[in-house]
Amino acid sequence: MYKKLLVLIILFLGILCPVSASQVRFAQISDIHYQPKALENEKSAKMKFYALNILDDAIEQINNDKKIDFVLVTGDAADKPNKEDFEFIYKYLNKNLKHRWYYTLGNHDISTKAKFTKKDQIMLLNEINPQGFTKDKTYYSFKPKRDITFIALDATYDKWISQGYLPSEQLKFLDSELSKAKNNTVVVFLHHPTVYPFRHSNHEIVNDFAIYEILKKYKNPILILGGHYHGTKIKREDNVVHVASPALVSYPCAFRIININNRRNQTIFTFEYKETNLKDIQRKAKIKALGDRVKWLYGNEEDRNNVIVIDKKREIK
Repeated sequence: MYKKLLVLIILFLGILCPVSASQVRFAQISDIHYQPKALENEKSAKMKFYALNILDDAIEQINNDKKIDFVLVTGDAADKPNKEDFEFIYKYLNKNLKHRWYYTLGNHDISTKAKFTKKDQIMLLNEINPQGFTKDKTYYSFKPKRDITFIALDATYDKWISQGYLPSEQLKFLDSELSKAKNNTVVVFLHHPTVYPFRHSNHEIVNDFAIYEILKKYKNPILILGGHYHGTKIKREDNVVHVASPALVSYPCAFRIININNRRNQTIFTFEYKETNLKDIQRKAKIKALGDRVKWLYGNEEDRNNVIVIDKKREIK
């Protein structure tokens, strides 16, 4: 009787004061740029002719990691905004990935001129991957753990241009979700990053200042993931970690695996950088990248592999 009571007390105290509240491990792949008519010798730095080969290698690495919970795909799954290419690549991900995958739109995903709009993407993703998107919007949230929230945003224009912009309804949505999260850890993912591996006025989020103003209001651990630049960068600003992730389609032909250890008083973000095993293709991509651009795309070691610990400063309410 005494032993049973002692076990119950220990379990009760464990619930009140958990050493480790929860853990999530996921992969982020970005900028696949599938194009079935791509030529092997085209001048572009994108290795579109090999896009499926590189994707297959990334999928194999992800599937072999038994601890991964799900995959984030941060836009530009296909290179041109037409339904057939996206339908193919979404079904390809369904067939080959062993994990649930979530999607957020990239600038190559839509074009009113090509008559493939955000509404078309919503319909297609709900038909093929309804568990990894939302029914009527291009932004949404989900909670894989009770104390971790993921927020998908969409900074793309209806036109096929590279700049990003977050409209007021999404800024309000971001603010609301962060407020509801209280002391919990939040992961925001979108195609356009909030940290830039290199300056390019045609690629930036034109109202990124509005995002930063919202972030200043909160002290819980926040991670923001993007792609778009095809470059590799990690930057910490107090409780916020800004990340730009590499592209599969261009040098260094890489992706990330991210582990979140969410404890009572701190959150530990662990970033693992994963290159393609297809080294011949990677070498070709490096040659096409040219000069200083290689440095921006590859980043420094701390932009690839890193461990960042965020202490929680707000009291749990």
